[in-house]
Amino acid sequence: MVPPLDLKEFEQTKGRKRLWELWHKYHCPIIGTCLEVDDLRRLARKVGATLLKEAPSDFEVHVSFVAAAEEKNALSIALQKELERRYARSVKRFTAAKSSAALLELWQQALAEGEVQGAFWAVMTHGLADVSVRSRAYEDVHMLSHQIGAGLSADLAALAKARKDLARVRKETEAESKRQARRLQAKLGEIEHLRERVAHQEGIERAYEEMRERLHALAEGHELQALRARVAELESDNERQGRRLADAELRANALETALGAAEAEVVEITACLNEQRRACEALERLVGIDDEAAGCMEQECDTYREGRDGALGLDLAGRRILCVGGRSDLAPRYRDLVQRCNGEMIRHDGGLEDSQQRLQAALASADAVICPADAVSHNAYSRTKRFCKRMGTPCVLVPRSSVGAFAEALTALVEQPHRQALQGPVSLGGERTPSPSRVV
Repeated sequence: MVPPLDLKEFEQTKGRKRLWELWHKYHCPIIGTCLEVDDLRRLARKVGATLLKEAPSDFEVHVSFVAAAEEKNALSIALQKELERRYARSVKRFTAAKSSAALLELWQQALAEGEVQGAFWAVMTHGLADVSVRSRAYEDVHMLSHQIGAGLSADLAALAKARKDLARVRKETEAESKRQARRLQAKLGEIEHLRERVAHQEGIERAYEEMRERLHALAEGHELQALRARVAELESDNERQGRRLADAELRANALETALGAAEAEVVEITACLNEQRRACEALERLVGIDDEAAGCMEQECDTYREGRDGALGLDLAGRRILCVGGRSDLAPRYRDLVQRCNGEMIRHDGGLEDSQQRLQAALASADAVICPADAVSHNAYSRTKRFCKRMGTPCVLVPRSSVGAFAEALTALVEQPHRQALQGPVSLGGERTPSPSRVV
């Protein structure tokens, strides 16, 4: 049975609350939201704490720290220090609030901007946070976990559809490649036949020249009349063969043109297939979910949703990513992908409503830039390229504003430093830099 809540403990105080001074109901969301399981294991090893088992699961580690947070001890003190160190900037920001209303306004602003972890710790421990403020923050974080789980389900559904489409395209491409190969073989055979006919025609022309020399030598001989008749016949045959040769050359040119078009079509289909494969691989890596984890999610496992951020394969190391342009309806998906990769995203709409002065300021504050070329103004696109080239800011130019293309760009930003320094703008999907196709 849950003991009655002592409201005096949650009245406004002048100083900030420590972790063990908060109601135990808040310990679970604070620890699960603000720290990853790997952080908890590291803190346990640092203080020399012994957990319930020799090899505890993520859930058991989380439960152990939640239980330890109810009173002041080595684990709770280590948690307090780690949270204070990690979210010092957020705590300093919330110190400016001089009333519960101002504190709640700062919380709502941070929630809208996606800065949940530091803001949640700052508001829950603030000296002016009363029961209503802490309850509101607790409710928002609780509902946010549900929304993230629903978004992850949508991503999995989209990934499954993409895999199905990829398999279909691969099958169609293989069939088309076989058909083109058969057509190419037939056309090569026809070209070889035409070459043989051309060689035969050249032999006829040589014979004609020999005959003309013979006629010249026998101009006064008895066979002159017969030879003239033979020459007339050969000339007529030569004229016919010339017309046939011209027709054969026209047909050969047409076949070569058709062959070039078929080869270009095969190259285009192959490029499209490779691009869709790269997008699927990037989405698979960002989602980072295996079959066992997917089954857990279908059962609405809260423990998995709390710890899944630590399982991603990409780490932006807290870098601030600026998205210039892109589809506005996909902006929350972009931001979710960046946050899952341990990054922070800011966005400029590429010229629709945001001013050019704001674009310059956003570029100056970004650690890296992603620019979808199909949904950005020409002016914003050009200014972004010039700024990144001049300042050496990592910049990935993607041809489309889809979630898959954005995921490829994040993968390029994370993996490129392992191969060479990424300085200035680069493009995905080929060497040629994409151009903006329309104004957002």
